Amino acid sequence: MLKSYEAIYTNNQLNWLSSKPDVDNVKVLVIFEGNISNPPVTNNSIKNLKGMVPKPEKAISLDEMKQAIELEGASR
Repeated sequence: MLKSYEAIYTNNQLNWLSSKPDVDNVKVLVIFEGNISNPPVTNNSIKNLKGMVPKPEKAISLDEMKQAIELEGASR
């Protein structure tokens, strides 16, 4: 049975994007995705997102965010 796991291959190591598979010795199939010359960020830390999106005009509460999501779903 095939199972898929996402990882970034850097410096001869796999850096798992989710939990590491619980295996010791297993045959693998490697498929490269997209542009290899511009690999994605290897660290999943939210700190890496700093500066990637513009700051919002004003801060909103979680309740306001939930309301906006519900309204968006209702309009579809």
